Amino acid sequence: MKGNCLVIPMDRLGVASAQPDFTKAVAAVNGLIREGRRVHWLTIQAKLETDRFPEGFIFQPGGFVIDDFNDIKERLASEGVEYQSFESDYLPGRPLQRLRLAIYSGKGAAEFCTKPLCEALGWMGFDFRMLGDREIRDGALDSFEALLVPGGPDAGEGYYYGLGERGYRNIREFMQDRGGYFGICAGAYLPLTDPDEKNRFWLGMVGATDEQGLDYWRTGTGFVRVKIDDNEHPFSFGLAAGPVSTQDMVYWEGPAMRPINKSVHVLATFQSFIASGAAGERPGWDLGDNGPAKDSIDSWYNVLTKDRFERYLAGRAAMLETAVNGHKVLLYSPHAEFGNIGAGPRRTSQVFQFLSNALFYLAVK
Repeated sequence: MKGNCLVIPMDRLGVASAQPDFTKAVAAVNGLIREGRRVHWLTIQAKLETDRFPEGFIFQPGGFVIDDFNDIKERLASEGVEYQSFESDYLPGRPLQRLRLAIYSGKGAAEFCTKPLCEALGWMGFDFRMLGDREIRDGALDSFEALLVPGGPDAGEGYYYGLGERGYRNIREFMQDRGGYFGICAGAYLPLTDPDEKNRFWLGMVGATDEQGLDYWRTGTGFVRVKIDDNEHPFSFGLAAGPVSTQDMVYWEGPAMRPINKSVHVLATFQSFIASGAAGERPGWDLGDNGPAKDSIDSWYNVLTKDRFERYLAGRAAMLETAVNGHKVLLYSPHAEFGNIGAGPRRTSQVFQFLSNALFYLAVK
């Protein structure tokens, strides 16, 4: 017996989303998940016969399919979320569950990273709890399903100084026995492996390394273009528009990752340098209200240059995926949480979809 359903599309339209306000749409979906509604994530193309397209329309991966109730329609309309109704005897896609997410906020995390991260996740309606060093040392990770480690002031030294051997052991056991891991910039350094086994500041949990070790300042900060190497992976839903897709992002001394075994899958690579605070390389456009992007250009002494980009970053992994005992691991070197670098208001940054995709990916079984 067919029932009424609705689809919330998240297709990419050039540099915009099919949604008038991308973050509001994701927040609405997260609200429905919290309420216990059946929400499915489209992980493949789906041709649906909807009220707008009775002849059928192919929706791209990344959209959401939900049981259709009148109160949902009214709420979505009031929040400016675009949806279409259809009838089906099943919900296509993968069921989404509420993710119990912890965000590391100890000594190894930097406020200039955690503040915009929490702001972006708040705009998109994600629930999370901040965990400090003592809480992780005392075993608080046992209550969570995923750990997000944001950027920090170094390449791992601060994490170790705050967490110590017990904290590192608890994170290793969490990744091995319990949950997913999502690391951004310094958080992507943390689980890397030093083949020479001399670096005590990394966890050694994934089959990838940065050949320059802790020398994060060799690069600097600036704007870069990353090439999406796997345009069918969930991390790129709503962002990859075809066989070749790129995104412009803020980079701040993150790792240039290199797989050292076949368990690691490269999702995106550093393609080209765009701009930085260096003389003659400053951006010539208005960054609008994007404070983190402005800070990366105006406030940091260590600037990325074209030469540094070509020497240390070009062609190397910017984003990758692996697994530890079946538990997902996502590592991003550039800062998706900092938002766009000139294409509209920061709150509506399409690049935030790298964050929401990562968390929904960790939430699906």
